[in-house]
Amino acid sequence: MALILIVPGLAVRHYAAPAAAALRARGHDAHLLPAPTWHGVPVQLDHYGRLLGAEIDDGARDVDLLVGLSVGTQAAAAAAGAGRRIRRLLLISPTVAPELRTPTRLAAAWLLRKQKGDPELSQNLPDWAHSGIPRIVRGLVSATRTPIEASLRGFDGPLTIAHPEWDTLGGERYARSLGGRFVQIPRQAHSWPVNDSEAFARFVEGLITTEEVPS
Repeated sequence: MALILIVPGLAVRHYAAPAAAALRARGHDAHLLPAPTWHGVPVQLDHYGRLLGAEIDDGARDVDLLVGLSVGTQAAAAAAGAGRRIRRLLLISPTVAPELRTPTRLAAAWLLRKQKGDPELSQNLPDWAHSGIPRIVRGLVSATRTPIEASLRGFDGPLTIAHPEWDTLGGERYARSLGGRFVQIPRQAHSWPVNDSEAFARFVEGLITTEEVPS
């Protein structure tokens, strides 16, 4: 039974609950962590990550796989770079592409994107209430100032970058630049695995059990 931790996207968590449940159904000890910017966790993504890395180091078990989704990839990378007990790292839809690293550009890309398969923004309102607009804005600013490539310098374990084909917040060129094993997820949007939690679970299980990406 693998220990898997999932860092969800900015201010949103419930969209990823089916993905975590699919992993638990396969017998894994999977936990969906609080969303970045929620009350009770740091707003700054690097701070969130360092705190998570320290908590993992102080825990009873190594983490077999740390997964970051969207902006959660930035916090997950910071955790992997700071901690010593994260065995593997999976970043799905890593953010933020260099050309979007201003608060105005990132906010526009985030709010105005409309991709097949992504949740409607209105579906996120209950989750956003756990943060409030000021914390969400501070989180967006942090996302422009927390480059994954800097955090990854402290991590030397297996790294997988999963880039959904239709993702525009990260982009393929940026995803490939992060190194590790690059995998393109065909015909999926930024918020994969919202649409296909079973495919996500198979993908994750393949990384853990064979170190190979399943077809």
